[in-house]
Amino acid sequence: MTLPATFEITLDFLSDWHIGTGQGRLGTIDAEVRRDSDGLPFVPAKTLVGVWRDACETVARTLDQTTGQPQAWQAWVTWLFGSQAAQPGDETARTGRAPVPAALRLTPVRAPDWLRQGVRGRPALAQAAVVLRPGVEIDDETGTAVDRRLRVEERAIRGLRLSTKATVVMPGSAGDAASDDPASGGVELPAPAELLLRAGARLVEAVGGKRNRGSGRVAVLLPGARVDQGSGNIHPTVVDERLVELLATGVPATPTLPPTPAKAVEFYPYDRLHRTPRRAVRVVLRVITPVVAAQEVSGNAVLSRDAIPGTALLGTMLNRAEPGSGRQAAPRGRIGLGDISVGDAVPAIPSDRYGTGARDGESVVPARPVPAVWQRSDKGLGTAVYNTLRAEPERGERAKPMSGWIAPDRHGWRQVTPAMMVSTHAVVDDEARRPTVASGGVYTYLGIAPGTLLCSDVVLPAEFRLRLDPGERLRFGRSRKDDFGLVEVVDVVDSLPTPLDPDPGVDTLRVWCVSDVLLRDERLTPDPSPRALARAMSAALAPASCTVEAAETVSGAARRDGFGVAWGRPRPSQVALRAGSVITLAVTGRVDPARLAELEHEGIGERTVEGYGRVRFNPPELEPERPAVAFAGAGEQDQPAPASPKAAVTGDVDQVDGCPELAHPLELNAWRRAVQRASAELNPDTLVPGISRLARNRAQLGSLRGQLERLILPGGREMVRNWLAQTMAVRARREMWTPEVLAALTALLIENPNRVWECLSLDGEQPLLVLGPGREEAVRQRLHTEALVVSVGDALQRLTRTTGKENR
Repeated sequence: MTLPATFEITLDFLSDWHIGTGQGRLGTIDAEVRRDSDGLPFVPAKTLVGVWRDACETVARTLDQTTGQPQAWQAWVTWLFGSQAAQPGDETARTGRAPVPAALRLTPVRAPDWLRQGVRGRPALAQAAVVLRPGVEIDDETGTAVDRRLRVEERAIRGLRLSTKATVVMPGSAGDAASDDPASGGVELPAPAELLLRAGARLVEAVGGKRNRGSGRVAVLLPGARVDQGSGNIHPTVVDERLVELLATGVPATPTLPPTPAKAVEFYPYDRLHRTPRRAVRVVLRVITPVVAAQEVSGNAVLSRDAIPGTALLGTMLNRAEPGSGRQAAPRGRIGLGDISVGDAVPAIPSDRYGTGARDGESVVPARPVPAVWQRSDKGLGTAVYNTLRAEPERGERAKPMSGWIAPDRHGWRQVTPAMMVSTHAVVDDEARRPTVASGGVYTYLGIAPGTLLCSDVVLPAEFRLRLDPGERLRFGRSRKDDFGLVEVVDVVDSLPTPLDPDPGVDTLRVWCVSDVLLRDERLTPDPSPRALARAMSAALAPASCTVEAAETVSGAARRDGFGVAWGRPRPSQVALRAGSVITLAVTGRVDPARLAELEHEGIGERTVEGYGRVRFNPPELEPERPAVAFAGAGEQDQPAPASPKAAVTGDVDQVDGCPELAHPLELNAWRRAVQRASAELNPDTLVPGISRLARNRAQLGSLRGQLERLILPGGREMVRNWLAQTMAVRARREMWTPEVLAALTALLIENPNRVWECLSLDGEQPLLVLGPGREEAVRQRLHTEALVVSVGDALQRLTRTTGKENR
């Protein structure tokens, strides 16, 4: 089948594999595997993209040698995976052209949904996905193990099938550069791109650490491909009939050039194209993969903001703005930069979680930066909060300025602390096949954690709407082509209630900056000061004028650095009046309340289109003397709580949709561990009543141990039956064993398959060891012989050790 623009990739692991975190656990594990939120191992998209690109480059070099146009196939690799400016031979870097973005986008390769749902609330199953592999360092001279060099590594088990969705952004599709769901309308990949992807996937044989030593053997399966297990000891191979078809039709000597990426957004740098009233649209997003909105780079660590700047959202929102229904059609995207304002995507909490903090019709409550006039007791760690506009805290309170985010709830306000996630990766050198200093080594991203709710308020003309649908996926931030930056649209509220108009009859106006504000002085120099804000307010509220009351003003400055993707160069630094600043202005003249409401929508200062300059006038946060703030407890998250683990185990809803009928490798591994634990604690007489009387007869115990080896052979059960019958027939052996012990062995090994499970306390329902109800019998049938060998073998070993101790 021909590959569409969006297709699924399956990874079928044929051996144990290790993709680690770079960390261990003191005293137990030297190297941990990476796990997802459900505790299951996964393959980062960067890992798959790296080995896949390397294989595609091998294919491209081979095909370029047969064409008359050098680098023809390499151009397709660059189009699919993007350019690599850090590489010496990169064509874009050598010619000074702008970097080529990757058309291929992946998400982390994870277990299927039914498996992830099945292990929730079942820690034994999640732990069964990992096994321990010990190892030692061998001395080159002596050929023996080096002292104090024992190493224990985690490995994910073989047999796991992981999958991910790949998207190729085709030029001219109905989506945009930030969308992860381009509405391609059945657009198929160009034949050269499909040939490279299929041939490269066929060449990938291993991923992860120590893949040159047998670890991480994998089959990468694209739609239409399958694994041929062969017969005997033949190595499993990937069979791709579509690849055979592409090669049979003949490789084009000079493939067509890759499509030219279309511009995501066309900007119209006019102040206002639409003089009609404007309205606000609230876009609610949920983070799917960590979002890195870069704030600073510290060494090899990239630190992220806890909100997505409006600058990063602007391109997508401009591209998604279109005339609403019932209006005369206008050219797509014909919106001036003065017509739209895209606010930062700030943390948010569900409106129904904390009560009446939201207005009617709102699904979430957006967080706001803590007012700079709020101070928290006990050096910023106490529970008492003081509003310094109303009263100064006592000296004994040791109050410090409060920072972070707050959101209203039924009792006042609540501190909102968005969760952050750390992800460590390594740049693998193509020559050394491991991370090196020259290739970039190890680096770390700190991003907004998955599950976080974000909220952005977009202001646009009343006759326009945003073409965004709930469930649609977008990408923002750094490294968004693979493991980072994926968000899902949760809700789009087309019309928000208009904020209450401030009281115009007062002479004092308190301005709370809920975003950074860009201002300039008379010489056009950046001026992040309260006086600059007063000048801007005077110009906006003319003929009224404003002056700063310094005694009731608390402000600060913030610096923002960015990167112009289109230019390939860093943006000029922006120095702004910091979000959270509170400026008290003395107003002379009459203030139009409608104009104040308009300023709250439009913002004040420069670059309001990118979310700068958002302010609130005389907000309720500045009224109470001691605001009632609820602080999150230790480890508490400001996001919707996950489903209860008990509900996942004992619920009446079918939990195994998509689960195969055969026992899954996770279930088998979990039961094996349960058998080993129960067998280690089992008394031999409980398993076989009376067998302890044979503790001194090692010859007979050794004969029984030999029968255990026969059980795993074809026809082994009949062999064991014959041995028991012959033992019963010989008088001397019958007297040593006794008929009672032989009968118990016959029932255990031959006649009663459930006997061993009863002795191990693994009979009946075992909801914590299976992925769904009614799957226990399939696992017991698969592991019955193993359970017999392990339990009887442990019993014989215990009897032998007991005899040895008595002889001493």
